[in-house]
Amino acid sequence: MRKILMLFLSIAFIFTQGIVEYGSFYSESLAENRNYTIYLPEGYYEQDEEYPVVYFLHGFGGTNNSYNAFHSSLNSMMTDGTIMKMIVVSADGSTDLYSGSFYTNSILNGNYEDYIAYDLVNHIDTSFRTLAMKEFRGLSGHSMGGYGAFRLGLYHSDIFSSFAAHSGPIHLESLNNPFLINIILIEAFFGPLEPDNGPTTLMMFGLSAAFSPNLDNPPWYVDLPMDNGGNVNWDVFEMWQAHDPYLLIDNHLETLATQNIYFDCGSQDELQLFPHNEDMHDKLFELGIEHTYAPYSGSHSGSIYQKLEDSFEFHSNYFSTIDFGQVGDLNEDGLLNILDIVQIVNLILDSGYQDTADMNSDGIINILDVVALVNAVLGN
Repeated sequence: MRKILMLFLSIAFIFTQGIVEYGSFYSESLAENRNYTIYLPEGYYEQDEEYPVVYFLHGFGGTNNSYNAFHSSLNSMMTDGTIMKMIVVSADGSTDLYSGSFYTNSILNGNYEDYIAYDLVNHIDTSFRTLAMKEFRGLSGHSMGGYGAFRLGLYHSDIFSSFAAHSGPIHLESLNNPFLINIILIEAFFGPLEPDNGPTTLMMFGLSAAFSPNLDNPPWYVDLPMDNGGNVNWDVFEMWQAHDPYLLIDNHLETLATQNIYFDCGSQDELQLFPHNEDMHDKLFELGIEHTYAPYSGSHSGSIYQKLEDSFEFHSNYFSTIDFGQVGDLNEDGLLNILDIVQIVNLILDSGYQDTADMNSDGIINILDVVALVNAVLGN
């Protein structure tokens, strides 16, 4: 009985470390309230410490609560020291119309990319004790969220420094394949393409709402990349390709060179995403962009919690390499305060440059760095 009691107490110790809270705030970009789930590390309310933040983006059809089971992994990993203490924010990327936003600005869904990158990050930084600098912000996402993590990492390197995509459609060519097209035709059962035909068809409508919305095309207000006979509409697919990370990276080489990049995919992925994740790896390797690619034998979602453990360790290892005292600490006194702000302003007036003043690592010292430093000082 004593052994059983001790085992129970040990399990309780592991699973009661972090604090899970559920919040809501008004998003200017979406003009509505949005929910989020936040994991705060053990001792958050007993200490004054500030923490890195990883934003988690869920998959299609999910919400901010769909992956809450991962909180137990966070507890154990922080308890045994596998990862540093951090804050984890699970965003809500769902839509009322077609279930998923793909974390993209859309005239039909709303500006979901801006909601995550600006509204949510600002709300978390002003409401919780965060290390409010890009060096201490990461992204992890699964499936649709993997796409979102890669997209936000590409477009917002001034906000996030590390991103991880799990089983993500990071090359949209992967969605144009006979396997998925046949599933959509089977779900339609020789009828018209409608969002309630089945889950794969609904996902196509969700992708179309993100990448090819058309307010002049009722009743669904999207342009679909295929017709009722399974023929590809190449004009629409070209619209999708304008959002394809694989094709976009050529225009973001400097951005990617500053990012900490991780992605993975299972070789038995049901959505046929594996070959195209391999393509992304090959392209990044050829371009000389450092990254971690971790293919595995498995399905689209079967190993997601193990893979999330891998990506959070990846983020933690990166955060641990950042010398906080050098980020924004222009006078090297170990503090971030008004003296550093005065010094960065003088640096700009003198057209000077200093590595520790380049808050967003873009090679230029300007008002954006001043704003980032002010936010960091206010966060401190």
